[in-house]
Amino acid sequence: MDKVPIEQLVDLGSLRSDSQRPTPKQIREALPPGWVLEQDGLHARRDLRVLARDGWVLVIGLVLFGGAGFFLFYDSFPRGWRGIGRFGFLVALILLAGGIVGPMVTRALIRKPKG
Repeated sequence: MDKVPIEQLVDLGSLRSDSQRPTPKQIREALPPGWVLEQDGLHARRDLRVLARDGWVLVIGLVLFGGAGFFLFYDSFPRGWRGIGRFGFLVALILLAGGIVGPMVTRALIRKPKG
């Protein structure tokens, strides 16, 4: 897992009081959403628990809407290998689009508002 120095994520100068190093609690509170402080107190890493906590919503949505779409358009697909190939192509196209758009949406949601 990639470790990032906390100075890249948090302005430590604004957290210091009386020229003392900020406490780990202050640093954890100042980190952007989706980041956790490492044990050394000098680095942060992505919090993978976010996927375990909220990923089930995405999986259930994909299964439900994918299943509904499959049954809705089942009769419009050609029979045999052509139909299986077309269905596989559409699934690959959706996965490719999700792989490009998904990270962009995630970054936009995690971005900390300025101000």
